[in-house]
Amino acid sequence: MDGTTLNSQHALTPRTVEAIRRADALGLQVIIATGRPVASLQPFIDQLSLKSPVPAVCFNGACAMMLRANTPEENRVLLSRGLDREAARLVLQLCEERDWCVSHSSPGGAAAAPRSPQQEEQLRAFEALEGIKQERVASLDLLDLPPPLKLVVLAEDPEACAALARASLPDGVANIIAAEMHIEFLSRSVSKGDTLQRLCADHLGISIAEVIAFGDNHNDREMLQLVGHGVAMHNAKDAVKAIAARVCKWSNDDEGIARELEALMATMEVE
Repeated sequence: MDGTTLNSQHALTPRTVEAIRRADALGLQVIIATGRPVASLQPFIDQLSLKSPVPAVCFNGACAMMLRANTPEENRVLLSRGLDREAARLVLQLCEERDWCVSHSSPGGAAAAPRSPQQEEQLRAFEALEGIKQERVASLDLLDLPPPLKLVVLAEDPEACAALARASLPDGVANIIAAEMHIEFLSRSVSKGDTLQRLCADHLGISIAEVIAFGDNHNDREMLQLVGHGVAMHNAKDAVKAIAARVCKWSNDDEGIARELEALMATMEVE
């Protein structure tokens, strides 16, 4: 979503909404793959208001759901793969040693325990980015919380923090992803691409070879390599462009997704 379907103001433009609605009406299966939690994704599902439920890969692949516009109580979890307790314990221990502000994400929401005014400021900036409020708790003791789908560390330099975490934690304890203002710790086998493949095969009856995917950031790499045709946005990271089948001529601020869908649908109408 961010950096791909959404513009730099983290919004869906009317043109993009119309293109996605037309694609859905023509019988194309629209699937959303995002690092966002469900609560942060739901307003965009409501804005699209597609007639059918929307399959979504959320939490960077830790969860796949079927989401309904304007009736979130009818949303269904299709698969869920969170961090195990030992991996979460090791990550939380590292965060305490480094004095990092960390957020615990679960299907029902997110919780954080900021320990300073600076961490509270970081958390508020992250809430503004995701568009959802996090519960403040005294401690992220896993005895009091369910195992997380992911742990999110807020950082001024996500790339440097991710490198430090990889060097500090045992090999393979978690899949560590650097993002815009944070790093994410996921189950070591989890990625958008792997969960998308499972979603397509087990719930949608679609071969991954039939899928066209768009992405811009490091967390999209596996997905773009797995699908039949992976497209990097014009604003994508260089490493993402390098592994994509094609680079889009337009960025997210040029309504690149809308333009790509319009071109695809034009070929369908000719046929």
